[in-house]
Amino acid sequence: MISIKLEESIENLIEHTGELPFQSLWYQKTFVKHFCKRENLINLSFYNDGTYVGYGIFERLDNKVVLLGMKPVENGQEVTDYGDIYVSDEGKIHHREIWRKLIHWFQENKIELLQLDYVREDALTFNLFKDKAVQATVAPYIVLPISWDEYLDSLDRVDRKELKRKIRRLETVSYNLTCIEQPSMNNFEEFIRLHKLSSGKKNEFMTETMKNFFWDLASTEQKDWKTTISFLKIENKNVSAVMSFENGSSILAYNSGYDPSMNYYSVGLLLHAFKIKEAIAKGKTSYDFLRGTERYKYDLGGNDIRLFKIEIPLSRTTMAENLKQ
Repeated sequence: MISIKLEESIENLIEHTGELPFQSLWYQKTFVKHFCKRENLINLSFYNDGTYVGYGIFERLDNKVVLLGMKPVENGQEVTDYGDIYVSDEGKIHHREIWRKLIHWFQENKIELLQLDYVREDALTFNLFKDKAVQATVAPYIVLPISWDEYLDSLDRVDRKELKRKIRRLETVSYNLTCIEQPSMNNFEEFIRLHKLSSGKKNEFMTETMKNFFWDLASTEQKDWKTTISFLKIENKNVSAVMSFENGSSILAYNSGYDPSMNYYSVGLLLHAFKIKEAIAKGKTSYDFLRGTERYKYDLGGNDIRLFKIEIPLSRTTMAENLKQ
């Protein structure tokens, strides 16, 4: 039997090995530190006959609750790409019942609306509430093949030709790729410099508060993911950078920057291309560009996964309507 327990603090939740970094406690604690009041958090643990099977962390905003990390922060920016609760493999068997208990808990606590943002179309939560789901955006990703040649062959003919042309152009100068698994402050400051240099929009995005949030993501010890910073150098000068979340099978390209004066060498796109090549060599199975429809993601072979917004009015009749079968 599934039961729900309200925890007094996010620290009382039990860490896990997550399929995605955004539901990991290290990420969610970092978000709380920079953008939340702890009194607005609702930390709920899930148990199956006394065995811990997961958690959901929500934030109360007036008369509704949202998944932690989903509210806009500095200047209306959104920094969390995917939203969901976390359930273990055992918990997945009871996923429907967990949501029954969650909805009942919210109803008992007089919450009027539950809002779930950026739920992936391959998530159990989406399948449970897809009649209430509205597509919000997409996140391009690549299922990685076993070799670089196979990856090139998978590209559209025009894209493959263009990528090879850009690589040949870069080969006319001295260049190299570096990937740093434990970034120093100097590495981080270089990433910030290139991020802010990229565009006026990115310069506005990277406020001091946002910079501190990013530094904590890069420097906080993590159980299941590494936050890496990679650089493409030309003539020993950093010209593009990407901050990624990485584990044994996946790379999620979280944010990036480049020097616009080096546009001739396509340094932003080629850094991703070289990261893809490196990921294939390491036997990783996916490269995730995360939210957004920037052209380079598709030029490199990205395929969309759809992300949805789900709103659940918490009337007394809604629980039965949402989960009947």
